[in-house]
Parts: sequence; C-alpha cells; structure tokens
Amino acid sequence: MRLVDLFRLALGNLRENPLRTGLCALSVAVGTGALLLIASIGLFGKTQVDVTLQTLGVSGLTVYLDNHGSGNPLSAELADQMGQAVEEIEQVMPIKAKTGTIRAGYVSENAVFLGADERLGDVMRLEVLFGSLLTERQAASGQPVAVVGDDLAQALYGRANIVGRTVRVRLDGVEQYFTVCGVVRAQTSALGGALSSFAPHLIYIPYAYLASRQENADQVFVQCAAEADLSHVSSRISGYLTDRGKVDGTVRVQNMSGMVDAVEQMANLCILLFLVVGGITLCVALIGVLCSMLAATHEKTGEIGVFLALGAQPRDIRRLFLLQSALLCAFGGVCGWGSVCLLLLFGGTVLLPGWMLSAAILLLSLVCGAVAGLLPAIRAARLDPIDAILK
Repeated sequence: MRLVDLFRLALGNLRENPLRTGLCALSVAVGTGALLLIASIGLFGKTQVDVTLQTLGVSGLTVYLDNHGSGNPLSAELADQMGQAVEEIEQVMPIKAKTGTIRAGYVSENAVFLGADERLGDVMRLEVLFGSLLTERQAASGQPVAVVGDDLAQALYGRANIVGRTVRVRLDGVEQYFTVCGVVRAQTSALGGALSSFAPHLIYIPYAYLASRQENADQVFVQCAAEADLSHVSSRISGYLTDRGKVDGTVRVQNMSGMVDAVEQMANLCILLFLVVGGITLCVALIGVLCSMLAATHEKTGEIGVFLALGAQPRDIRRLFLLQSALLCAFGGVCGWGSVCLLLLFGGTVLLPGWMLSAAILLLSLVCGAVAGLLPAIRAARLDPIDAILK
C-alpha cells in the first residue's frame, strides 16, 4: 500500500470520530505543553543561576580565622609566605573589608570597601565593563583609585562608564577623594534583597588604605592550580598556618568552587525532578491515546478484514495504525507547543523555548505516539481476515 494511501486512510479514520480525536489530542497537548513549560522555565532558571554565580566571581579557596586572640594574625605578609610554601597555590590575595559611604555630588550610597591588589583578577572572576582592575603600580604606591559596580555608577552619575570620575569616600570618619579606574558587573544585585540591603555595593580599593601588611586580614582568597586537589590543599594550608604557632586562632578553609558546584548540581537536580513530573503527565496522556487506539481497532475489525481479504499485507495494517497514532500525537504536540509559546510570551521573550528544545518536544510527541499505537497496530495486523469480516 502506498504511503499517500496510508496517510489518506489514517486522516479519514481520525475524522470519523472527531470527539475522541479531539480529546486524545487535548490530553497529548496538555502533556507535551506541561513538559515544554517545565523545561523552558527550568532551563531559564538554570541560566540565571549560572549567571549569578559567575557574577559573584567566587572560586578557589578562602581562608580566615575564628576565635582570633592577641597572637599572630593572618596578615597579608603571612598570606604571601603561605603562597610560596604550598606548591599547589597559584595566587593568594588578602582581603580587608570595611563599611563606609561613597558620594558624588548630592548622591550618597552605603558600601562595603574591600582592600585588594593587582591579583584581584586572578583570584576572582569579575566581568570588567570599562577601564581595568587595580594594577600593580596602583596597589604598590597606594594610589586613591577604586573599582566600582555598574549599578553604583548608575546611581552616582546616571551612566555606567564613569572611568576617570572622582568620588568622595568616607571611611572611619575620614573623607578622601578616589578616582574610578574600573567598572565591573555589579555583584551584590545578584544576591537579592537580603544582602543588598546590608551591603548594597562592593568597592575594591588598594589594600593599604584599609590595613597594613602586618595587620590581620579578614580573609585570604586562594587560587589553586587546575589539577590540584582542593581538599588536599586545604589540609596543607591549615597545617602550614598552625605549625609553630604562625597564627593565633582556628584556621577555617572554605572550598568556594565546591560550593558553586554544589549549587549547580542542586539546580540540575531540580530541573530533572520537574522534567520527571512533566514526563509523568505525558505518560498519562499516552495511556489515553493507547486506549483510544485499541477502541479504534475494535471498531475497524470488519474494515481490517476487508483490507486483508483484498490483498493488503499485515505490515500495511501495522503502518496504518502506527501512522494514525503518530499523527494524533503530533497534532496534540503542535497544539501544546503553540499554547505554551503564547503563554510564555506574557513572561517575555527570554522564556520562549529555543528551536532545539521545541524540535525535541515535537519529535518526542511523534515518537511517543508511535509507541502508544504499537500494541493496537500489532493486534490489528494479526487479525484473521475471515474472522474479522464475520465480526
């Protein structure tokens, strides 16, 4: 039997019972639409998580002290010595933090000032939009320069590129003028309102403005070699700092890269769980298609017998019902895809599924339709022509 004849017969069978065809297509549309909606929202959420983690710029290890007493502090000088002593360490950078205000004209903003040096770009993944990060000359000579976020630039000057502009910084009751040398993608805005209310802006200035090299650093950021075992490096750092009383207090080493990986794995797990729920919805719809096709083969028993008696092959009967089921599910999949796309338009074009995801969902509905029609097609092909006609 020719393929065009199979298509004509399959479409004719679907039109004979429009109510049943419509209900089956509706169930498939709901199943594929739910799966597509969950996948689109999940992938968008995963992208936002990745962008947020990238914006934060955290990676490698961070070292700090708990219960610090009056003994040796975790200073910038000691951090450099630690970087030379532990072979797996590529870069170390001490961080000192203080709260203060930054002002330009009549606009004043609260901020957290982080003392850093020329290694800032090596230990943190910051997206530089304009200008540059702190240079070695600026850090060594203690020039009054600052690296600010683009949101702060907008708040102070109404535009993102404010490289070369002057701002007034107030720290510990002392006010001083700083020149903006770089603008980066804002970090605290990615964390939501909780942290943004406490630390609305992060500003990087030379370390010397906040502490001397012998004073205690709040944290030390450590960037390790790519092949290094971070747990092993953490043990070596703890051992080095506690050996012979180099520091006074409890050494804490946090694996920031591991925390980022854990968040990404959790996001992937959530997407997988949501897809499973959507898959279950689609499976329920396919059960309805299976029951519908079984009823259709029972109603067409006599017609199938006539086809077989006129010379049709069993494989033609199988193909007919497989094609009928596949067309039914494909029609439902297209309806579900179109409905979800219209729904997501209200959430903005960023939520719209890409062409690869859309093609995958439509192909999945087509394949599932063939699978749902497999059992009815096999049963129809095995009918005896005489018994089928007599029925």
